[in-house]
Amino acid sequence: MTLRISQPALSKSVQALESALGVRLFERRRDGVIPTEFGRLVLEHTRGLVQAESELLRQIQLFAGLEAGELKIAFGPLPGALSVYPAAGALLARHPNLRLSLQSVSWREVIHAVVEKEVDLGIAEISGARQDDSLQTELVGEHRAYFLCRAGHPILRNSRVTLAELVGYPWTTTRLPLRMAETLPLATGRAGAIDKLTGDFVPAVDVWSASNVGELIEQSEVLALAPLSLLERQLVSGTVVVVPGGGIDLRSRYGFVYLRSRPLSPAAKVYMAEIRAHEKLVTRHEALLATTYAPARRPARR
Repeated sequence: MTLRISQPALSKSVQALESALGVRLFERRRDGVIPTEFGRLVLEHTRGLVQAESELLRQIQLFAGLEAGELKIAFGPLPGALSVYPAAGALLARHPNLRLSLQSVSWREVIHAVVEKEVDLGIAEISGARQDDSLQTELVGEHRAYFLCRAGHPILRNSRVTLAELVGYPWTTTRLPLRMAETLPLATGRAGAIDKLTGDFVPAVDVWSASNVGELIEQSEVLALAPLSLLERQLVSGTVVVVPGGGIDLRSRYGFVYLRSRPLSPAAKVYMAEIRAHEKLVTRHEALLATTYAPARRPARR
């Protein structure tokens, strides 16, 4: 910690405090200074005061205005690939002096960062956060995930692919939460495995950035589980296609996560509005992609 005062001034302040309290707070030795029992007691009680002061300064700075504020955001892989950056660009176009911190982590780490007040706003899978009364959530993105593979993949020999056939190949996606993992068969085969601690589905190729899965499956027999917009370039070029059938409907559901007790700044509110607007555009575009590349089909047999 930087106190921003000189050593003599600090020593004088400590001596004045010791005189007022009538006890010695620190033992001065040749090898340094260590706190006494009284000193440790004072440090323990003042730590909370320092944190409270830091939080007060944060809120004052945040509410000072959009032109000179700072916004810290943590987000999971899928919102990072679909809407976080375009919305940030739109925000900065209107408020170029705003400082942004964009932290890409796993969706479980987003919740931790919000709870620990490391960030002002989280954007991630919200099913777990909804169980915590200290957190406020808002669903903002819901996207259908399709199975995709390279053109010429062996699985395309069948016109109707079953779920049992799908788990015969490795999958790549982000870690799937319990609500999605419960829809998968008990025997996940080569697709991945269920995390015994959390109940999450961990794919065989676990990616923390969903942006480049197209390049991954173009070169292998790995199946991608992703929204169509993430692989639009490959779908248009024909190097990647939607696997027919599958008999499973998986949808991402991510949104805003923030502490109920921590007021949102004007910058956070404006950014949230940009995210909502961009998500509407993505949803409409994905509906068009589905019409072209994944026309409606009857569910395949299991």
